[in-house]
Amino acid sequence: MPNTRVRKVIVNMRNGWRCLLVLVLYVWSSILPAATDVEILVKGLDKNLEQNVRLFISIEQQKNHALLNAGRLKRLHQKAPGEIEQALQPFGYYRPDINSQLHPLEDNRWQAIYQVDPGPAITIAEFNLRVNPEIQADEAFNKFLNNLPLNSGDVFLHQEYESIKTALLRLASERGYFDAHFPEHIVSIDLEKYEARVQLLFEGGYRYKFGDVMVTGNVLEPELLDRYMNWEKGAEYQLRKLVSLQHTLSDSNYFQSVEITPGQPQFTTQQIPVNLTLTPRNKSIYSIGLGYGTDTGARAKLGYEKPLVNARGHQIKTEFDISEIGNTLSASYSVPVLDPRTDRLVYSVELTDEETDTNESRLQTVGVSLNQTRGDWREKLFLELQQEDYSVADIDDQVTSLVPGVSWSRIWGSDVIYTLDGIRLNIGLKGATEEILSDFNFIQLKTGIKFIHRLAERYRFIVRGSLGITWTDEFVELPSSLRFFAGGTQSVRGYAYESLGPTDESGEVVGGNHLMVGSIEFEHLLTNKWGVALFTDAGNALDSFKDELEIGAGLGLRWKSPVGSIRIDFASALTADGEPWRIHINIGPDL
Repeated sequence: MPNTRVRKVIVNMRNGWRCLLVLVLYVWSSILPAATDVEILVKGLDKNLEQNVRLFISIEQQKNHALLNAGRLKRLHQKAPGEIEQALQPFGYYRPDINSQLHPLEDNRWQAIYQVDPGPAITIAEFNLRVNPEIQADEAFNKFLNNLPLNSGDVFLHQEYESIKTALLRLASERGYFDAHFPEHIVSIDLEKYEARVQLLFEGGYRYKFGDVMVTGNVLEPELLDRYMNWEKGAEYQLRKLVSLQHTLSDSNYFQSVEITPGQPQFTTQQIPVNLTLTPRNKSIYSIGLGYGTDTGARAKLGYEKPLVNARGHQIKTEFDISEIGNTLSASYSVPVLDPRTDRLVYSVELTDEETDTNESRLQTVGVSLNQTRGDWREKLFLELQQEDYSVADIDDQVTSLVPGVSWSRIWGSDVIYTLDGIRLNIGLKGATEEILSDFNFIQLKTGIKFIHRLAERYRFIVRGSLGITWTDEFVELPSSLRFFAGGTQSVRGYAYESLGPTDESGEVVGGNHLMVGSIEFEHLLTNKWGVALFTDAGNALDSFKDELEIGAGLGLRWKSPVGSIRIDFASALTADGEPWRIHINIGPDL
């Protein structure tokens, strides 16, 4: 019981002190004078200098302080000229002329004016940067040293001086010089001669080598993982090789996450161990996608993928594409070969049913391909056994062909979703002969290019083109999948999908030996997301390149979505009777 009474007394005392404190603060706030308001004007400086001055001067930092009064304001004002001098020195101004004034206004308001003439900027009389022989022999350092932002005769800028030091240390760390330091870093400012002298000595020390790689979470055969490494133990350390390996393993689709970090430098062996932590992906991945295009109508995609079938890195992928004009069921089994970072052997099967206004096709394909990288080019060597049931005009037939071929593709440009400057180029060559499991002879070359260039901040110029050539003496025996047709969203807008091409005696489109399509488009971005476009297309499927081309033109509406531009085009078929209009809708990346 006594303990309970003591606790009550303590609680009451605490509540009493709280009430007293609130009362004192209320009374004190009622007798304090109104806060002093000051307007600060800095004149005579450009925007960057003025901004730095305002960051430096105390009167600017404390102008909204609740306890600012006239006496404190005057003391801050007296400090301001010295603070302005300090603020200008990083920009090379050591002889400023400063005129400061403080004027009282009505209602406890003040105005502080600082008229500043920065004077001449101090220049560098001598810039002496010395490095040890190992650094001097390193090509990456040579490139940096030959393009220094500061040299003798330049205005001495503190920020550039510090950036040189920081860049040297960062480059040293990236290239394995972990003992790098500055034994000497001296800046002498002579105000009488009004010149600066810089003495820098950079010692890189020994360049460390790659050591052992400690792997956690690996699900691949050790030999396969070793083939992903782009260095050998004992090679000179380079951070970019770690970054490249991380990107490569992430792109392999085997792992959910990849973490690569250098370990502590081993001073006895002068090596850097590497820690590689891998988190495998899910054993099975399911996907679904929905879309719409004028050529295909509503479409959907169902997918199943097994990123890792076994420790040898084999993968399985299946897709079922459904649209209003046809369906495609495909499956592939891929195996890493040669350089597993870029090269894969892919076995595939595919069944495609397609029906357009001009033709019908049921195509069954079994194939094998070698996909590999040659420099910046992506190359595909393939061999496909195809059987196709098709109907074009009054021709109904079934044919078989063994088609070898090769294709190359390359993309210039970093952003393929919304490209400001970039190029995509595709080249493909394939053929078949009656001598080897084929019902007809042909050779076919097809190329496509798309060029995007930014004309100004909100303007883009877009050019695309396609060219196809078929060499055959038996065009009538070619199945519809090997004939060329034109028209549609990705061809000549204003015309229906695959509605253009040579016709038979009854006027039905039968397709052509050749293809020629070109497009020019100007795009203006009205806001960060919305834009408009003006375009004209020309092209056709041809029996001869002397045949006439069809022309379409119109206006488009653009919206930048996360998955690429949504394009709505209103196009007129200018060379068709009555110049009819069509709406074309397309969604996807630029390249």
